[in-house]
Amino acid sequence: MLQLVCVLFSFLVLPSYLLASPGTYDEAAKLLPQIWETKYPLPYGKLLRKDPMGQGIRQISRKKGKYWVYNFEVFMPKYERKETVAVPKADGRNILVYFFWNPGITDEPHRIELGEPHEGK
Repeated sequence: MLQLVCVLFSFLVLPSYLLASPGTYDEAAKLLPQIWETKYPLPYGKLLRKDPMGQGIRQISRKKGKYWVYNFEVFMPKYERKETVAVPKADGRNILVYFFWNPGITDEPHRIELGEPHEGK
């Protein structure tokens, strides 16, 4: 009977746990530009630092479930418009970006917030 419970546990619970486990900062850094393009009309200039806040990977609860939170510092250039094209300038500013990730949530596994994250969203 105990073996049956162990087998059921390994087939039902373990896969969902593994699918919902957090990725590393390197994996999140690779996903960040792709997700950024779906959320914001202009791309950021470059990734400056991973984990500038020194918080590591945190887990927080939101309405749709638990997310792992990664923080990055990115350079956002200023843009000028030339006809219908936005052209990046050399100057800009560094902004703090929070990247929320949970592979176990199917409808919105990634979120991005600029500046400090808003609790409870």
